[in-house]
Parts: sequence; C-alpha cells; structure tokens
Amino acid sequence: MTPFNEDDVLEQLEAQPDLASFLSAAHAILLSGIRQFLPSLFVNNDEEILEYAVKPLLARSGPLDDIDVALRLIFALGKMEKWLYADITCFTQFSEVVQQAKGRIGFHDDITYDFIGNLHVITRNTTLFNAIKSMKFSDFSLYSDARYGNMVKTALTLAVTSLLKELRHERDVDD
Repeated sequence: MTPFNEDDVLEQLEAQPDLASFLSAAHAILLSGIRQFLPSLFVNNDEEILEYAVKPLLARSGPLDDIDVALRLIFALGKMEKWLYADITCFTQFSEVVQQAKGRIGFHDDITYDFIGNLHVITRNTTLFNAIKSMKFSDFSLYSDARYGNMVKTALTLAVTSLLKELRHERDVDD
C-alpha cells in the first residue's frame, strides 16, 4: 500500500466536482491513512505473526477494513488523541449522511457549515474558521454561493491533509 503524499491528496480532492464525491474521496484517503497506521499497533518483528495474524486482520474484507472498527481499536489502545478520533468519525458520519440524502447537499449548504463547526481540525484554526463564518453570514451580494462553496471545499481539503499528518505523527510517536 503506497502512502499518499500531500500533492496526491490535494489533486484528488480538488478534482471532485461536488460534496458527495469529495467526501467519498476523503473517506477513501482517510481509510488508507488508517490502514497505514494499523500495522504499527502489532508486533512487527515476527514473520509468522505478520503473515498469519496481522495480514488477515488488515486484508480487504478483513475485520479492520472498516474505518469505524479500525478507529475504535486505535483509540481504545490509546494510540490516538480524542479530537483526532472524533474528527475522523465525524467525517465518516457526514459522508454517510450526504451519500444517503434524498436531495443534493452542497459545499454551501447549512448542514455542511454545521459539519465544519464540529471539526476540531478546522475550528482550532481560528483565522480559517472565522473567514468561513464571516462569509457564511455576510451579505451575499458581496460573495456568491460558488465563492463560499470553494472556501468550504478548501477548508475541508486542508482538514483532510491535516488529519493525515496527525495520523502519521501519532503512528510515528511510538516508533
């Protein structure tokens, strides 16, 4: 499994034309980051343990191929900070909501703003969050929905790249 570099992540996310496809791509990228994290939880020195125990756990359709199960394991073992666990879980849940929505949900919709307001990775960047908030509640004769939507997409892209960096950092702390 090849790790994503930041340019690949930015390129993949920027190419997504709408929120549903963006969140789908973000989910795949975050799952990949978690899959890269998981081997660090296990004993890596023994070939037999890796071959007969760890590989089946991490295999596609294995029990740890589900992002929620893998996240819970990592968090339960104390290998991930609570805010990181919450943000990735929030991404997963919002992705499900958007995919199952009867109507199309966009970057500029209120529910997306509420989602952003629940992401620690965005709200801790007060400059970015305040810029989004001021655009959200400004007179839209100054800003268009498209400009606001692009700012939200940029913020979400930054959130995904930041979450991946944190996953790598948390993984490398124990090495």
